[in-house]
Amino acid sequence: MTASPPAAQVAALTALPPRIVEFRGTRGGQAALTWGQQGIWRSTQWLDDGDPYFNLSWTLPVTGASGLDAVLRAVGRLVERHETLRTAYVRDGAVTGQRVSREGRLTVGVYEAAAKPMSAAKALAAELAATGFDYAAELPIRCAVVCQRGRPRALALALSHLALDGWSLNMVAAEWPRLVAGEDLPDPDWQPLDQAAFEQSDPPPGGQALRHWRTGLASAPRSMFDFPVREPEEPRFVRHGMDSPAAAVAAEALAARHGVTTSSVLTVASAALLAAVTGHGTAALQLIVSNRHHPGTEAMAGPAAQDGLCVIDLGAGTFADALRHGHRRTMATYRNGHYDPALVLAAWEAEAWDRGADIDLDAFFNDVRQAGRWQGLPPVDPGDAAALAALRGRTRTFFVGAYSKVKAKIFFATGPAPSTCEFYVLVDTAFLPGDVARRMLTGLEELLVRAVSEEVPLDRVAKVAGLDQVRRPAGWTAIGHDWVDLPETEALLRRVCGTGLAAVVVEDAGDDAAARLTGYLVPRPGLDTPEAVHTAVLRAAAGRTDVLAPHHYVLCAAPPDGPAGWPACPRLIEGCGRAPSSAMTLLGR
Repeated sequence: MTASPPAAQVAALTALPPRIVEFRGTRGGQAALTWGQQGIWRSTQWLDDGDPYFNLSWTLPVTGASGLDAVLRAVGRLVERHETLRTAYVRDGAVTGQRVSREGRLTVGVYEAAAKPMSAAKALAAELAATGFDYAAELPIRCAVVCQRGRPRALALALSHLALDGWSLNMVAAEWPRLVAGEDLPDPDWQPLDQAAFEQSDPPPGGQALRHWRTGLASAPRSMFDFPVREPEEPRFVRHGMDSPAAAVAAEALAARHGVTTSSVLTVASAALLAAVTGHGTAALQLIVSNRHHPGTEAMAGPAAQDGLCVIDLGAGTFADALRHGHRRTMATYRNGHYDPALVLAAWEAEAWDRGADIDLDAFFNDVRQAGRWQGLPPVDPGDAAALAALRGRTRTFFVGAYSKVKAKIFFATGPAPSTCEFYVLVDTAFLPGDVARRMLTGLEELLVRAVSEEVPLDRVAKVAGLDQVRRPAGWTAIGHDWVDLPETEALLRRVCGTGLAAVVVEDAGDDAAARLTGYLVPRPGLDTPEAVHTAVLRAAAGRTDVLAPHHYVLCAAPPDGPAGWPACPRLIEGCGRAPSSAMTLLGR
């Protein structure tokens, strides 16, 4: 397999004849995808063919007097050392696996820069990454050397996220100057083939993580976005960023005061803003868990991260209370991020079956900082209100970009900057206006700075942050953690029945339990048991965040004279309709 760089369109670059780098690694082989690879693979399949969303552009400097041959040898050695850089992702029927080639050839572009070779290399890397990879036929790496006056000055790289994640990029960056210098580095002891074998071991790892997921799914809102959709903007997904030294100083002060991490401070603040906007007392975020604390993975190049579920109670108390509680939840999420995706998917489906609606967890948080901390923050006393206010004068917000397709309704993320809070928010404008992303950034800073000097009640977070809670029209009712459009839910049940002889009633469940929805209907052939009705309702409600299947079904002999008379109708059969599903069987429920 080869990867041929395109003709450079970057100004001030002259293309020279490309070079061929031959490589021969220690081994090749084929295996199932690792759990980390599976997460990226599923996301790539959600995109259109050739979409470069999961491509990474990366630029590495070439220092000293190394010649082109030394740089090309370093490129070859990099590919030989890391099996992930010579891996194809191949389908065998419905199953996709990884196939590592032991040897091969890589085409490396060579360019001469008239000036500013690092800037030219960054632009070239972006160009190389602008086209999606052919995962089955192409190496997951494209590269080119940028020279000035014949001397290599930078390596421009495009990499597939299936091959490397942020942790791996830092590893490659640390190895690169040593390889260019000709140092003979030993091959890593742990590669994705080894990780796949470990994950297929008996007994498999991840049992505690599965229990964490099941507990979280049961306590999370079925969606943070259970309110009416709006006309989306074009493009639909909008991302804004912020550079705020003041937010970083405030986060450090709060972390020290409450004995938590700055990562937990940012996670809980993001959850509080999301809950305030969406009208929830509980927030559910999927955290991107690096999983580098597991044996062997610290030195493995390749994606190891998986999504972890973090559910934080934000119903009462102050932001400080939420920090202490949320820190425990955040740490538990990071400890339980390595699991078999098939079993978590089964748990997800089982909870949806029990809950009566699809579980929508498309809200994410990703802390990409090295070791989850900053270095070199401004020496400002957070207790000095005037100094902190002055520091806020350096805050900068900016528009990052807009995208037509992203698998998230909201995505909070840090940036890698070491001396400021670099923070990003992406929103799906079918649910929230694009400007909310920018206002959440300034709201995050305001919340953190305010919380340094005063107690901020959770029910005032929206006001403090300058955010508006979404408005739900008449007919929307809170049922436990979930908001439900009752007229639409009843209309759905009537459509399922086909005859229109149905109603949905909010009833007291007793024993201080949350109110429940009871569906009343007149049966028809094929729809004559609670189990059959529940199956049909869930099928009809797929993908919707406004409806909820009834918790209880009552099949009546005949309809009442008026809408209020359903509870008094003669009953043929009743029940919850939650017969064990295949997902429950898989989980042993």
